[in-house]
Amino acid sequence: MPAKSRNEASPSRDEEIRCAARLENLDLVRSFVEHACRKAGGDEVACFSLKLAVDEACTNLVLHGYREDPGGELVVAFADTGDRMVVTITDSAEPFLPEAIPRPDREPGWESRPASGLGWHLIQRTMDEVEYLPDGRNGNRLVLAKKKKTAE
Repeated sequence: MPAKSRNEASPSRDEEIRCAARLENLDLVRSFVEHACRKAGGDEVACFSLKLAVDEACTNLVLHGYREDPGGELVVAFADTGDRMVVTITDSAEPFLPEAIPRPDREPGWESRPASGLGWHLIQRTMDEVEYLPDGRNGNRLVLAKKKKTAE
C-alpha cells in the first residue's frame, strides 16, 4: 500500500500521514516530520531530535511490532501546539512493555556495543515528553513532544 498524506509537501498545524508499516516508507515519514517541524518553526536541534525519535519508533514498529507484516499500518500525526511540537504515532501491532526493555549497557566503548537496542533509550533521552498508551483493540499510541526552541 503506498504512503498517503493529505498534503505531503506542506503539513499544516495539525496533519497526519498514513502508510504501510514497511522500511521503504520510513523516508516518507522522516520527510513529513522534517517539513512539519520546519513549518512549525522548530530549531535545528529540536527538529533533528524529533525526527530521530519518530524514525526510531517507526523502525521498531516495523521490525518488532509488526515483524515486517505487510498488512500493518502506521499513522503519524503532527500537531503544532504553540511552543511545542507533538507527534502521535498510532499502530495496531501487539502492545509492548516499555518497562521490559533493558537499560543499555553504556560501559563498553561504541566499538563493542551491538548495533541495535538503543531506540527506546534514544527516544526517552531526546524528547521532552514521552507517553505510551498501549491499546491492542483501538490502536497503540506513542506521543512524543519536543519544545520548538532548545536551550543554547
